[in-house]
Order: sequence, then C-alpha cells, then structure tokens
Amino acid sequence: MPPRRPPGPRLGLAALLCRAPGLCLALLAGCGRAAPAPAPPVPEGATAPAFAPGTALTVNGEPLAAREIEELARTIAELYPAYARLHTRRLALTAELLPRLAGRALAPEAWSAARAACTEFDPHTSPAAVLALRGNFDTLGLGPWSAARHLEPGAWSGPLEFFGRFVRLCLVAREPAEDPRTEVLELALVEFPYLEHGRARAALEEALDRAELVIVDPTWREAVPEAWQHRMRPDRP
Repeated sequence: MPPRRPPGPRLGLAALLCRAPGLCLALLAGCGRAAPAPAPPVPEGATAPAFAPGTALTVNGEPLAAREIEELARTIAELYPAYARLHTRRLALTAELLPRLAGRALAPEAWSAARAACTEFDPHTSPAAVLALRGNFDTLGLGPWSAARHLEPGAWSGPLEFFGRFVRLCLVAREPAEDPRTEVLELALVEFPYLEHGRARAALEEALDRAELVIVDPTWREAVPEAWQHRMRPDRP
C-alpha cells in the first residue's frame, strides 16, 4: 500500500520514502490548513535578488532549480503511478529537497568540509570505509536508490548531497523488476557526514524551524504544502 499522509499541519518525522542508514530521513508531505504568510514586499527603490533562470525557490538563500524537483518527482511517479503530478512534486520537496537545503545552515563549516572531502574522494586511491548495501528504494532510501539505479555497473557517482551528509555511490549490481518498488540494488557507499548521526531527528526539526523559504517562481507555490510555507516563512516571529 502507498504511504498515507498525516492530517495535521505539524509534520512528524516518519520513514515515508527514505529509510537508508545514516541521516537520509523522510518527512510526510501533509498539507496543513494554516494559511501561509506572504513574503515581505521589496521596499520601494530596492531590487529583488537575481536568481538563475529556472530557479523554483530558495531556502536560506540557497536556490533550488525546478529541474531538480521534476527529476525526483518523476522517480516517485515511477514508484507510485497513481499519484497526481502535484503530489509527486510535494513529496520530492518534503521528503528530500527542502530538508537537504535547510540542513546546510546548521553546520556550514562542517558542510563545506564534507563537500570538499566527498569531491576529492578517489575510489581507487582514497582510504575510506566502504559500506556494502543491498535493498530496494524503501531500505536504501529514495535519494540513494534513485541516483544509483541509473549508473552503469561498477561506475561511481559524483558527489551526492542528502540531509546531513554527502555520499559517493557505486552500483555493484541491479536486479530489475516489473514493479520499480521491488527493484533491488547492490551498492558500495562512502559517506561524508556533516551532522552527527545520533541527533538526526532533532537536527531536522531544528533545521526546518530555522529555515527561510522564498518562492521565486509563483508557479511552484502550490507544490509546497501550506504547512511548510507557514513554518518556513521569512517573517515569522
């Protein structure tokens, strides 16, 4: 059965789409009833910040491209074809992309160091603890599973960012299935965390409470649940 959304506006931390080891947690994409507060207007005579074409929104000033949302939404649509396009977009944002951007502000120096280490990693020469993983999207996590399934066997990915960590992945083997939800992957994974694993749940709540969301492209406003817009509005007390 597909996962169900909670009725309330306060979003709990539940393993909806991502239960991988480490910090890649998922949030339910529930739609609260609280009306979001609009972003404060640009003062007269001032200019709004310029963003690259195709930017859908920002979190703490970090831009998120519409292309990234659509890519992950297409993967979710493969897993759950009955879901409406709007719902797959909401899941892409709330299960993966908004937490990822919000988490950066919790430890910016550690985030930069983890990103650098992940970028410099050479699977042939760099000493690292390599994790051997096997499972479907539910056990590996939506983000790692989605990224790894399109690799060639034996190929390593570039740096990949998830909430609280960067990773490099290698697809060892793939067991295709008619239903993508039962497709099994064998992976080698190297992790570069920037947040402590033991406080992932509290860190995620803290990150969302501190984050400031700005909708750059108004056509994407509906894709962000109202409860999230309200919780992450820039002018909140």
